[in-house]
Amino acid sequence: MALVAAVGVTLSVLQLSNLIDSLSATAIALSKLASQETFSLLQERLGQHAADYATAKTREDFRDVTYNIISHDEEVGVMLLKTMAVTDYLVDINVARTSGEILASSDPQRVGSMMVPLQDLEIWSKRGFVKRFRDLINRRTDFQILLSAGENNQDINVQVVTSTVFLRDALLAQISRLALVFGGALLITLFVTVLGTDRVLQPVKRIERTIDRIAQGADRKDSEGKTLAKEFAVVESKLNLLGAQFRGAQDHATELRGNIDKLLERMASQLDVAARLAAISKLTNGVAHEIKNPLNAIALHLDLLREKAGAPDEELEKEIDILSNEVRRLNRVVKTFLDFSRPVDVHFQDADLAALAKEVVDLMMPQARSARISLALVAPLEPAHLRADPDMIKQAILNLMTNAMEAMKDGGELRVQVGRPEGAVSLEIADSGPGIPQQLRDKVFQLYFTTKTRGSGIGLAMTYRAVQLHNGTIAFDSEEGKGTTFRLQFPAVVQNA
Repeated sequence: MALVAAVGVTLSVLQLSNLIDSLSATAIALSKLASQETFSLLQERLGQHAADYATAKTREDFRDVTYNIISHDEEVGVMLLKTMAVTDYLVDINVARTSGEILASSDPQRVGSMMVPLQDLEIWSKRGFVKRFRDLINRRTDFQILLSAGENNQDINVQVVTSTVFLRDALLAQISRLALVFGGALLITLFVTVLGTDRVLQPVKRIERTIDRIAQGADRKDSEGKTLAKEFAVVESKLNLLGAQFRGAQDHATELRGNIDKLLERMASQLDVAARLAAISKLTNGVAHEIKNPLNAIALHLDLLREKAGAPDEELEKEIDILSNEVRRLNRVVKTFLDFSRPVDVHFQDADLAALAKEVVDLMMPQARSARISLALVAPLEPAHLRADPDMIKQAILNLMTNAMEAMKDGGELRVQVGRPEGAVSLEIADSGPGIPQQLRDKVFQLYFTTKTRGSGIGLAMTYRAVQLHNGTIAFDSEEGKGTTFRLQFPAVVQNA
């Protein structure tokens, strides 16, 4: 019911707005028509006094003659009254000098007085509905349509005045009819709603009474004593079906709630692990700094000890060299750890994985030739777009290619292939080296792990971190004596056409 009333009020407001627009447009049209007709009649009257212009030489002379004719011609006032009688919307018609002095008027008492500037009717008609409605209902306001003419050296202003009083009377008549229509429609709607609701709810009430009798174990008879076996059986069947569906939905909701609880517990556990890892990282960074300072002091004092000892014997020199080498090794390990654990600033942008791979291949081509390695790049015709930090991705590719080339000491083949599987872009780096022994494969991505005598053990760890930061995956296959293939995969970016 409230919805019907709201719709009715909305439609009524729209209708009122249209009525005010229509009344305003009518008043403007009639005012303009009256001003144009007045000006035409003035021109006609002035034309009948053409002989009076014989002595006029300048524009001022023509204007003075015009003013004199209009102010003394009694027919002009009569003409203005006749024009007023055409419509009920007009209050006054004034003909005035450019200075504002009224020469002729539909109200003779205004002749000789100054014309009062009024609000322009066209400007008022463009205001909001609420402002115009308030003006029409609450107060009387006069408006004007002003026509200024300067043809034939005759400077005349024609002012047509209308009032909200006339517009209000027309509007109130329309509002009365609208109120009757709206009230009647509301009463009819109320009657239909009450009657229709009662008829619609009758079957529901019968079902409710039937369910109550079933629940109470009553005889399957209606109020007249007739057996309702068929109806009861249908209702019981439907209720049993609904009950089974409800229990299934309830069980599913319970299971879903349990899964959500488990997921929340897992997320809480992961957040706790992340917090612990962050704390451990902070602690290890501090420990690394604390280790680095004593190492620097030990190295400095070893150098001082070597200088103070002068030329120590060969055995003492050997021991000092061992200590110095170990200190430098520990210092290098600590420095590498600090570099690796430092937060990484990733600058993501749109990139082409094939183009990045080509840059690294071109860079490594001279080194591959000198090492007797056949280096080949296989890339698709279409770009392999992804969101990435180009420098970080190129460094990851460079690390993998460098490891592969160092593994092929006697030359071999190195193939770099870019692919575009569905929804992703991929990169494969395959070598024909000796492969990775089975017992070492679980340690490949560990920090500091290396099988090279002069390796730092950080290259593959940095590659793994770079792939993770790009929401990608990295895996490898290796067969001893036949080579190793590393596979990197990243989410693809769809380029707009």
